[in-house]
Amino acid sequence: MAAQHNSNDTPPINDNPLINVDFNPFPGLSSPHIQTILACFAPAGSPPPSCPRIIPLQDGDALCCEISTPPSWTPQNRTVILIHGLGGCHSASYMVRFSRKLYQQGFRAVRFNMRSCGSGRGLAKLPYHGGLTDDVHCAMKIIKDEIPTSPLSIVGYSLGGNIALKLASELGESQSDLLDSMIAVCPPVNLAETAEIMAKPMNHLYNRYYMHHLAQFTKEWTQGKLFSTIYEFDNIVTAPRWGFESPAAYYKDSSSYDKLTKIKTPCHILLAADDPFINYRSCADSERSSAVKVWVSAYGGHMGFFGWADKDHRYYWLDKFLLDKLEA
Repeated sequence: MAAQHNSNDTPPINDNPLINVDFNPFPGLSSPHIQTILACFAPAGSPPPSCPRIIPLQDGDALCCEISTPPSWTPQNRTVILIHGLGGCHSASYMVRFSRKLYQQGFRAVRFNMRSCGSGRGLAKLPYHGGLTDDVHCAMKIIKDEIPTSPLSIVGYSLGGNIALKLASELGESQSDLLDSMIAVCPPVNLAETAEIMAKPMNHLYNRYYMHHLAQFTKEWTQGKLFSTIYEFDNIVTAPRWGFESPAAYYKDSSSYDKLTKIKTPCHILLAADDPFINYRSCADSERSSAVKVWVSAYGGHMGFFGWADKDHRYYWLDKFLLDKLEA
């Protein structure tokens, strides 16, 4: 996809900001909770062959990407960077499944591990957070500098989607040749609101699941301090470690919902109206540039979208949606 530019600093808002998605869940599987749970535990299959790539960061830390290059791939073919969500890594089921499909379609797939995640465990002294765009930008520049003729796309899942959107807003027109296109899946564009929703009793099980995963790889930063919500974690780890005055200051700086007008790169955002812990209206009601297309489904839960797609993708409708946008 070629970037479209306007002469004004802020491009116009879309006349038709929302696009309805024709997604139909399987009978009996329309519950957002079933859709969300399937997204976590559905079999992913085998990952594509990959080579780890250490990415040195400006502050002395490092992270690791898993790069899968098909035998038929040429420097003119597309490279797609996948960014995982909270508590995830390169081995998350959605990362494994979609990277394999990209590989099979002839795309080079880069599974980006945030700091201290996946194959980059132990390479960083600081944890990642939901607005850490510099790390992705650093990886992008290294990948692009090595093979500048390969169009570069990003697919960001959940928290990775917010990071991708914030990054695209920061790139603007000045580095439009770096990023060719971007897709964000169920991004928590308002981090403060998402933290509040996650802490509600109705989301107790989701909160426990994510806090368990956070606790597994943040022991060196929590140093025995207990936390039971995202806000508490951000209060004892994220804010002080990254120099924010408070979690509220971190959320304001790192959220992307008020930065969408600055995006100049072709961008797709996929949302589900029944997402259990992300208010899709935060993104749907935000002002955004004409480069940003927002797709909304009545069903899907959080990154679920399990419903018949076609004989190739079967019940992984989400994968078909992503590939269709990347191939457009």
